Amino acid sequence: MAFISDELSQKLMAKYSSIEQLFEEFFFMAKSHDFAPSTPWQPPTDVHETEKNIIIKMAVSGLRPEDISVLYSDHILTVSGKRDDDSSHQKVCFYQVEIRYGYFERKIKIPKQVDANKIHATYENGFIVITIPKAEKAFNSTISIKISY
Repeated sequence: MAFISDELSQKLMAKYSSIEQLFEEFFFMAKSHDFAPSTPWQPPTDVHETEKNIIIKMAVSGLRPEDISVLYSDHILTVSGKRDDDSSHQKVCFYQVEIRYGYFERKIKIPKQVDANKIHATYENGFIVITIPKAEKAFNSTISIKISY
């Protein structure tokens, strides 16, 4: 009769649990993937600071500038919009799902005083670049930023 120690048994169960979780996530997209259309997605974003500006670069491919809203209010920059899936083909079986559709929203806290009246946004090659000039005094209002292209 074979005897398995408690330590070996625990290691085997941990391995089994890890493999089972990986299997579920891969085949059923469980736990770590939420593709519910009501859940806003967040585009990948880079934020950096120069001597005079705070620069935000966001990947929003497949959208037109008029589909994107940029709003600054009380030290929060909000970028939102919607990407529709206008594919005409019927989706029977997905092998891979990475492109997010539907409503998106990204809120970014701006840690410095800025001149909100001079915020500038441009859209090119699937990226929106927002330039936020730094300022000496606070700005406590709401402003909508027009995107140029």
